[in-house]
Amino acid sequence: MSAFAAPCYSERVLFRAQNHVVSKSNPPATPLTPEEAAEKARRSTALRVIFFTVFLDILGFGVIIPQLAIYATQFGATPITAGLLASTYSAMGFIFTPFWGRLSDRIGRRPVLLYSIFGTAVSLVLFGLASSLIWLFAARTLDGITGANISTAQAYISDITEEKDRSKTFGMFGAIFGIGFALGPAIGGQLAHLPGAWGGNLGLGAFCATLSFINWALALKFLPETISKSVQAENQRKDAESKRIYFNWNAFERALRIPNLNVVIVIGFLATAAFATMQGAYSLFVLKEYARPYIQSEINTDPAGAALASSALLPREHEILRGGFMDGPKGSVQAAIADPAIPYPPSLGGDFTGPAQLPSNGLTWRHVEKLLVGQKSVDLVTHIFMLIGGLSLVVQGGLIRPLQKRMGQVNMVLAGTLIMAASLACIPLPGPNHFAGQLIVAGFLTLGNGLSTPILTALVSEFAPELQRGEIIGIYQSIQSLGRIIGPLLSGVLFFFIAPGAPFLIGGVIMLSSFLLAFKLKGAVANHALTREEALSA
Repeated sequence: MSAFAAPCYSERVLFRAQNHVVSKSNPPATPLTPEEAAEKARRSTALRVIFFTVFLDILGFGVIIPQLAIYATQFGATPITAGLLASTYSAMGFIFTPFWGRLSDRIGRRPVLLYSIFGTAVSLVLFGLASSLIWLFAARTLDGITGANISTAQAYISDITEEKDRSKTFGMFGAIFGIGFALGPAIGGQLAHLPGAWGGNLGLGAFCATLSFINWALALKFLPETISKSVQAENQRKDAESKRIYFNWNAFERALRIPNLNVVIVIGFLATAAFATMQGAYSLFVLKEYARPYIQSEINTDPAGAALASSALLPREHEILRGGFMDGPKGSVQAAIADPAIPYPPSLGGDFTGPAQLPSNGLTWRHVEKLLVGQKSVDLVTHIFMLIGGLSLVVQGGLIRPLQKRMGQVNMVLAGTLIMAASLACIPLPGPNHFAGQLIVAGFLTLGNGLSTPILTALVSEFAPELQRGEIIGIYQSIQSLGRIIGPLLSGVLFFFIAPGAPFLIGGVIMLSSFLLAFKLKGAVANHALTREEALSA
């Protein structure tokens, strides 16, 4: 039997009322029965629990991700290596997310979420204890393998949300992202000021691992299942009949043959790849274009103050060097980034010699600059991600529903992708003395992302065959992971070989292609809603 057989609407999830579907022939005028009211209360409780689970997950994500590339440079990473590190998690997600999605259709959402959250916690322990680039890669690889938290949570939300409310609910889901990304970078920025090794990856890893273990314990106690035993058995029977395997690459091909769904998947892939150019290069762009010019100006203006500030950071550097973080052969670009005695490579601005008089603390100006630049980069990137998180909360938490009523889903996707295309292309424009320009660009980028991303996720949920919704959402997340593989790798290569602003210009062009493709959805959403209503009324 095909993996995309006709949907069964009679009994899909535990919390979906059998006759709760609203149509023109069944207006929502009658009061709820006690059973329907109890079911509505259970759905509401389940939604609150899954939102809190996602919040804790995103909070930990928001603590680490803005600083990942900066700490990677302390481990000796080049821009290309930093892009590869950012892609590692997504590469594993591309392979394993469909597996977890299919498994959640077979055994339920709850156990898959528990496995995934626990795996994330273990990977964060590895991240905190990492003493070389190899261990950083190992930690991100494990997190990617077990990282089904978000895709399974999205399938969970689809299970307990009526179709007419999904855009609104996924907007709230996006708002949870916003809260996590607003608080996470702020917390991470404060953790970066801790003394010694605790101000590096050790402190970040310990804090985030603690959050994940708490998250796992809360989910274990409070998170209910949403897939009924009968539906689990039906999916298991279909798998047995068709001899489906968990790593079924044909599922990608079948998903891309479903009308309208295939267009949404491609739009999501292109938009994700374009947006992910920031993930691979933005922190390094800020380091080169803003942090280094700022610190160099401070050194030239107040050499004594800069020397004193750098002395306070020496204990942390000693902890890093004792931990073996500086890998790469002597004279390599990796060593040049990590070793305070070797100049920055040309891709990050080259050497800095500073004033003629040497610092009073016995260091070189090159060494002083490196000590101060790392901290300044963290502070600047933290401000950007806090702004992104706060605006995401406003856009996806409060504007999605009224804008959807006024504009419609497809117009929101069109507006969002166009705004993001323009914003990405504008990232290189503000000069070194105009960091406020980056805040403005980040604001528009967040607006565009907030308009389009929850709508695309809701459309995938609507176009997906109902019995395979977990698998289809897993496939969508997996293809987005492919975009997060390509985006950071492409941005690292463009940053290193062409120019620091090149990744964002190319990202803008890619995003523009997703905007043009979104025109194919005109009329498709309304036709699908009419077809679905007729099927439900039959």
